[in-house]
Amino acid sequence: MDTSPALRPPPIDLPWRRPDIAGWLSARRNDGDTPAGIASTLIAAGWDADTAADTALHSLRRSDRHRVLYGVLCWSIGLGSLGLATGLHQVLSAQHDHAARAGAALSFTIAVVLLPLAALCAWSATRLEQRSPHAVWSPTRRMWFGTLAACTAVVGLARLIAYVYRMIAAMTGARHAPLAPADQFQVLVSLAISVPLLVWSFLEWRRSDVVISGIHDGAS
Repeated sequence: MDTSPALRPPPIDLPWRRPDIAGWLSARRNDGDTPAGIASTLIAAGWDADTAADTALHSLRRSDRHRVLYGVLCWSIGLGSLGLATGLHQVLSAQHDHAARAGAALSFTIAVVLLPLAALCAWSATRLEQRSPHAVWSPTRRMWFGTLAACTAVVGLARLIAYVYRMIAAMTGARHAPLAPADQFQVLVSLAISVPLLVWSFLEWRRSDVVISGIHDGAS
């Protein structure tokens, strides 16, 4: 291992705010090194993974310049997907009154407005991360994708359980209405929308975690 002064990490017992550590982190970032690379270097020098990951994140700029982009991306794709799923559920339901039709129209309107915005934000975020790898470790990015994954899991699982129960209740006779194709499609709608969104948001959250996305690969 190269232990020259230029590459030797600061001792672990020094607080990161000390000028020598702060200067070393700034120099590594200005040379294009990412938090994952910095953390791997610290681990190779004997640091533990958690301390190395926490210290490596301090190489990022103090001001998070990507709050709006990632916030709009996660809000728009989350609410847009919710609107699409809600509209499809209402269309497939047995209700045909004015309130149900109005609710479906409102849900589809939300989806039509927000999903194209989400696609634009996703394209912009992809271009940003290609130009600046440090954007992947934005604290805002980690927070929003973690929130999106958690909300998708809660809402998607709740709806899936509800519609699976309705289908099984119809099959077992616990529900007076017979099993209809719409009941099966309700389950498919929940799966087709919530599962891909959950997987995507969870994987994006993992990319923003230094310990998961960088250290294991770099230290292996």
